[in-house]
Amino acid sequence: MTASPARRFRPRSSKWVLSCLRILAVAALAGLPASTLGGSEVQAQQDQPILLTPPPGASSPAAPLAVPSPPPARASTRPAEPPSEPAAASSVLPVAATQRPSGVKIDSLQTIDPDTTGTLTASQGGFGADMWLGTERDIVEKLLPQLPVSGSSAAMRDLMRRLLLSAARVPEGKSKGVSLLAIRAKLLAAMGDLVSLNTLLNATPGRSRDQELVRVETEARFLSNDNARACALAGGQIRDDKVPYWQKAFLFCQALAGEHGKASLGISVMREAGEKDEVFFALIESLGTSTPAILDSLSDPTPLHLAMARVVKAKLPDDVISSNRPGVLRTIAISPNAPIGLRLEAAERAESAGALAVDSLRQIYSSISFSEQDLANPLSRAETEGGPMTRALLYHTSLIQTVPTAQAEVVARALALGREEGRYESVVRVFMPVLKRIPPSAELVWFAPEAVRALLLRGDTLDAEAWFALMRASGLFNKDTAEAIDQLMPIVRLMGSSEAAEWDTTKLSAWWETVKQRPKPDDDAAMLYSIFDALGEPVPAVSWKKLVTGDNRRTVTMPNPALWFRLLEATEAARQLEPEKKTAKSDETGSDAADGAFRVRDRGAGDSGSAAPRVRRRVAETVLLSLLALGEAGPAGADPLLLHQVLISLRQTGFEKEARAMAVEAALAAGL
Repeated sequence: MTASPARRFRPRSSKWVLSCLRILAVAALAGLPASTLGGSEVQAQQDQPILLTPPPGASSPAAPLAVPSPPPARASTRPAEPPSEPAAASSVLPVAATQRPSGVKIDSLQTIDPDTTGTLTASQGGFGADMWLGTERDIVEKLLPQLPVSGSSAAMRDLMRRLLLSAARVPEGKSKGVSLLAIRAKLLAAMGDLVSLNTLLNATPGRSRDQELVRVETEARFLSNDNARACALAGGQIRDDKVPYWQKAFLFCQALAGEHGKASLGISVMREAGEKDEVFFALIESLGTSTPAILDSLSDPTPLHLAMARVVKAKLPDDVISSNRPGVLRTIAISPNAPIGLRLEAAERAESAGALAVDSLRQIYSSISFSEQDLANPLSRAETEGGPMTRALLYHTSLIQTVPTAQAEVVARALALGREEGRYESVVRVFMPVLKRIPPSAELVWFAPEAVRALLLRGDTLDAEAWFALMRASGLFNKDTAEAIDQLMPIVRLMGSSEAAEWDTTKLSAWWETVKQRPKPDDDAAMLYSIFDALGEPVPAVSWKKLVTGDNRRTVTMPNPALWFRLLEATEAARQLEPEKKTAKSDETGSDAADGAFRVRDRGAGDSGSAAPRVRRRVAETVLLSLLALGEAGPAGADPLLLHQVLISLRQTGFEKEARAMAVEAALAAGL
């Protein structure tokens, strides 16, 4: 048997070998034709390798990150034309004039700090240019990387995305060398929000000079199956960077381009240097032999691992699903080399975390084949089994049912199952098209409360009111329906429906009478009353009095006391409006970025005109601390006292709508 190049090669020393490899890599890069990556279509899954090595002088391409729809096994990955980076003129700001010895005043130009880069102004949903006003930079550097990016709260995810994308001046204080822009990019990638990540990178001047940003983009492209662009980025870094990550990425790209001899030499060098990534070695050797690698374990897959496994068609092991990173889960969900059970679990978790489009989850549900026996008894199976496969069965059944009553039964069971397993909001999104096709009718009064909750959660007040009108008509002569209305009214009030526009505390008392026989009515009431109080809704003292029992202590999970008191302090600072301090810099650069949610006009009594604008301090810090206080569990898992303070902090900072959205999430999760 002929020995492989790797086995024949016997280096004298690791230093000599590393030097040889670097010389070979640079020589290989220098001799490549400029057309290596351009013009031809690249198949995501292909039998023969293609040339993906970068052209000379390759830098960070700015083509949009590919976001493929599942489950394409052989989809085209032709890269889009990369937009150019912002012009050099856009990377300077005029600053205050300086005095020369001659007495002549001139304006100097100063390069913009990349940390100020953002894609959202206040008018576009951003937090404003002064969002870090009053916050020390070292606090931001410590706390920002700790954002809970893997939670399922849509309201929290929206706030995080806007926080990370807002264009703003850098916080006050001295930097410890930490790039806030790189932190933000990493967090967007961890969230699986590749679209937002791409917009942020495209808005960043000179990003190709920041190795942290280049690595974030490279890994994002590996996750999105855009190996061509990822390899171009890796090739640009291997010249100057000796980090093992770039060496491994470059070796993968060499093997993908058919340069197995060079890759084999590199593998030998990395083993000699002590690299222990056996998954990488198994996958790259499989690429050279065209024999699928067998992976016994991949509990913490990297984007590079997943890209390599997809190319060599290696079956992903069961423990790959242990990852809690939404971006990784999304990639597993759309990977044809993952078993369908893993894909389903990953898809549901990725969709719940906002990393996978709901249409993609529906496609995966629809791609599963079920037996005639399963389709004949879906509700029976749903009574005894849960999990993703059962939800897929219920979705499949809902599509083939034509009788409204049967459709309603399937949707109701799916919603109940989602509530039991902490997937309620995701199930609502998946089944919404089916629910909207069910017409309100007298025989479906029993289904009306579920329909109202789901429709209001999605903001469809018109259809929700049609179902509520059905309940009102039935409640005139049906006691059960009347009680269902009383039980529903607080959540209708929270969701802002006109059905609860006329509100008083008697409705809160009526709600208590309908729920006090439930297993834990005191817990339900404590959550609802805390939410109502935080949102400014009246809660009578007598309502709280009914919850005072002999068991007046509870064990709860609360944030670090330092973070808690910092939140109270920041909230008080953000609540106070201060006169805006105009500077030469702000006058010259304009203040449009700061106009919006956190800049208001101070109007006195009888003042018909507008006075000087007033601004809030520590706005972004208050939001950041609120998100950290809630943690990965989000509003659904928060103790009433914790949720109460977070809602108050958000409201007093100007985030009324966002606070109400979190309140609704918490109430629905509690089964209210």
